[in-house]
Amino acid sequence: MKKKKALLYMLAAALLFCFTEISLKKLNGSINSIEVNFSRYLLAGILLLPAGIKERKRRRVRLGRRHIQWFFLLGFIGIALVGPLYQLATVYLDAGVTGVIFSINPICIGILAAFLLKEPISSQQAMGFGLAFAAILVIVDPFHVSMDPIGLFLLGLTVLFYSLYAVLGKKMTDELGSADMTAGSFICGGLQLFLFAAASHVPLLSDFARQAGFPGFADIPLFSGYTLKNLPWVLILYVGVTLGAYYFWFQAMEYGSVAIGGMTYFIKPVLTPFFALLILGEGISGRMMTGILLMLAGAAISLGRKQTGRTGTESIEDGGKKS
Repeated sequence: MKKKKALLYMLAAALLFCFTEISLKKLNGSINSIEVNFSRYLLAGILLLPAGIKERKRRRVRLGRRHIQWFFLLGFIGIALVGPLYQLATVYLDAGVTGVIFSINPICIGILAAFLLKEPISSQQAMGFGLAFAAILVIVDPFHVSMDPIGLFLLGLTVLFYSLYAVLGKKMTDELGSADMTAGSFICGGLQLFLFAAASHVPLLSDFARQAGFPGFADIPLFSGYTLKNLPWVLILYVGVTLGAYYFWFQAMEYGSVAIGGMTYFIKPVLTPFFALLILGEGISGRMMTGILLMLAGAAISLGRKQTGRTGTESIEDGGKKS
C-alpha cells in the first residue's frame, strides 16, 4: 500500500513539474522574472514552514546560527541564482527543450557528489550518464546548432547551480529533513531576490543598470503585473509547481524511497514536450524524440538494481538530492 502511494505521489510531482517551463513561458513579458521568483519562493517557503518545523521537532534539532547561514547560502545558489536564470532561459529556448535538458540534473548531481562528497559512481550510473549526455548531444546537435547560444548558456548555468544546491544541501537535509531545508532555503533565497528588487529602485543603482545595458534589472516591480488573464498561470506556478510538486515529491520519498523520488526527473522530460505541444503549440521533432528515448534508456540503467541491492538513483540522490 505504501509503495502504491509513493508511486502515485511521484507521478503527481512529475505531472506538476511538467508545467514549470510552460508557466514560465506564459508569464514571460507580463511579470518581471525577479518578481516572479521572489514571490513564488517566498510563498512556497512560508507554506512549507509548518511541515518543516514539525519534521525538525521530530528529529529533536534546535535551529542555530549555523543553520541560518546555510539557509542563506543555499538560498543564494539554488533560488536567487537558479530561479531568474531558468526563467531567462525559457525566453530564448522552447519550453519542451528546456524541460528535457534541465532534467539531466540528477546526472550532474551524481558527478558533483563524486567530486565534492567522494560518493562513488557505479558502472551502471556511468552508463546512464553516458546515455543522458548522448541524449543532450542529439537534441542540441552541436555541429549544427539551431538553438539560441545565450539560452543554452543560461540553461547550462541553471543546471550547474541547481546541482550544486542539491549537493551542498545534503548535510542540511540529513540533519533537518527535506521539508525544513527546502522551506528555509526558499524563504532566504526569496528574501534575497526581494531585497535585490527593492534595491533596484535606488536611483544610483537603477541608472547604473540601464547604462550597463540591463534595463530589466532597473526599477524591478515588486507587486505588479498580475492580471486576471495571467492569474491561472500564476497559481499553477506558485501553488501547483513551487509548492504542490515539492510536497508530493517529499511524500513520495516518505512513503517509498529516495529512488522513487528521483524517478520524477526521468518522467518529467518525457511528458513536458507533449504538454508544450498541446498548450504552446511547440513541435516535437524526430531529434527530440530520439533524445527522449536515450534519456529514458539512461534512466532505466541508472535505476537498475546493483549487486548491493540499492539502486543507481539512490546512490546519486543520497550524495546530494535537492529537497
